[in-house]
Amino acid sequence: MTMRCDIGLIDVARRARGIGDGFAVIVLPAYLAAAGYDPVAIGGILTAALLGTAALTLTVGAIASRYDLRTLMVAGAALMVATGASFPDKVAV
Repeated sequence: MTMRCDIGLIDVARRARGIGDGFAVIVLPAYLAAAGYDPVAIGGILTAALLGTAALTLTVGAIASRYDLRTLMVAGAALMVATGASFPDKVAV
């Protein structure tokens, strides 16, 4: 039995997202600490980020059957780019 192409692409996208999320979990606290945030604020920001990710994942899962999957993937990628662009370019240390 051969694997359908779109399932393989979804698996690759899932793996890439996992790598990106894991990298962000390591880099974001270091970035915030270098920017001068205290540990409680860093914990609050990370908690909010994780809750937001969980809520968005559940929402997309609930509406995925009504929309084209490519459109949802592109919208998710655009949201991730906008989130990354919202951080300042340099950290004043």
